[in-house]
Amino acid sequence: MKIGIIGTGTIASAIVTGFCTKKSGHEFFLSPRGAKKAAALAAEFSEVTVCKSNQDVLDNAEWIFITVQKNAFEALKELKFRKGHKVLNMATEMQLSFLKEITGETAVLAHVVPLPMIVRGFGPLLVYPKIPEVGELFASVGDAIYISNMDDIRTLQLLTCLMSPYYMLVDEFAKFTVDQGVDHEASVKFIHSLLSALTRRAVETPNCDLVEMANDMTPGGYNEQAMNELLANGAIQAWRDTMDRLRERLQASM
Repeated sequence: MKIGIIGTGTIASAIVTGFCTKKSGHEFFLSPRGAKKAAALAAEFSEVTVCKSNQDVLDNAEWIFITVQKNAFEALKELKFRKGHKVLNMATEMQLSFLKEITGETAVLAHVVPLPMIVRGFGPLLVYPKIPEVGELFASVGDAIYISNMDDIRTLQLLTCLMSPYYMLVDEFAKFTVDQGVDHEASVKFIHSLLSALTRRAVETPNCDLVEMANDMTPGGYNEQAMNELLANGAIQAWRDTMDRLRERLQASM
């Protein structure tokens, strides 16, 4: 496939790297915006070409990924799209209705949310509406999850904001064990394996009830103490409160 990307930022770089590392066979045409990252990708992968303009990207590609920031939305109106283009919107705050006014009728128009781990060829990929062709395109670098409406996709998209807090939490676990004299490498390896196992257990449990799994603990044991103390100190509620405020911010921006 010939894939054009308008806006060469962090997520665009991750997508290109993921596909090229997996030897997907796709060709990539990058916009000159984000010249440093675009040049670095072209130097690393022979499948990548940096174009002279955004219109040049459209003229060379079949699939078009839109990854620009909000301050660049208006600039898209200067571009001429073809009916044969397959356009994927990856701009968080852009509505498909706004993009359709710009592109006109196209072969495909969908909203897609890739995550940074796509750079390593895995992770969820939210897609709206359900267009199997989109999932097939990304099959080598992620798991397409089709969502029935944009409200749901934006709600799920907010969960990606928990990535940084999650890593900070894991780092606190590691610091605690190291403070007790545990070897850092062994500690990190154990923590990663433990958290991966917890997720895998949930994924592989039919009709998984997470609350039921959380309560699967010895009465009066350490697990119960940890749960009760975190609940009493508002640690769990703090995550929910943060999500509510993020949702309010996103809604205000639309």
